[in-house]
Amino acid sequence: MRQARTAFWTLVLTGAMMLPALARAGQQVYLSTSPDGKYRVVVEQVIDRRVGEKIFFRYPISLVDSKTLRHFEIREGNPPLIQETDRGTFTPQWDSIQFNWSPDSQKIFINLEIIEGSWRTFFVDIKLGKALDVTEALESKLYDRIQFHGWSYESAKINLVQWVRPHLAFLKVTTACGKKKDEENKSLFAVSDSLLYDTVKQIVVSDCSDCKDPESANKFEKFLIKTQVTPTPTPEETPTAQ
Repeated sequence: MRQARTAFWTLVLTGAMMLPALARAGQQVYLSTSPDGKYRVVVEQVIDRRVGEKIFFRYPISLVDSKTLRHFEIREGNPPLIQETDRGTFTPQWDSIQFNWSPDSQKIFINLEIIEGSWRTFFVDIKLGKALDVTEALESKLYDRIQFHGWSYESAKINLVQWVRPHLAFLKVTTACGKKKDEENKSLFAVSDSLLYDTVKQIVVSDCSDCKDPESANKFEKFLIKTQVTPTPTPEETPTAQ
């Protein structure tokens, strides 16, 4: 987040600049920059429609190649991320968006607060040029377990712990629960799932319930060793009896 704050600056655009297909209101903010500096996530103010003297705006969030200016839209930006001002400009609320870039700068997990207290997680594959909402895929097992016990629960939070491989992410889903579903709970307790997410297959390939991070990492490493494919030897490599 500190990196995003440092990298952010506002540009006044003309109609000849990037994202030419969109009608512009004139403001763009850099939200985050890739580790290698080649890509930027930006949010732009775009005129949506006019009703009399009133102008309504859109705020598309896009991934932009800083050299070629090629881009694709990730999703729409809305409050609480976008705070409009009386002057017709906007200010991003930095606490409402979080970025986790892969070390090779080709993938991002973005946590976005879509309404106050409710977050969604998006996986962005730069090479494929697409963004996927993975929230339900990551939360489903945790919620199934909570509902099986009949507990109450709050909105879950999803955080990236580390990249295990260039295409494998160790994510943790955590929420606060109470044993009384229809009454106020005087005490809450944390429930979590550790997940190994395959960004190529776009599925969870391993998990560990209520595990500490070292325990989860150890389980995931064993899973990877177990699933490694041993190459089939060629006839020349096949050992023969002496």
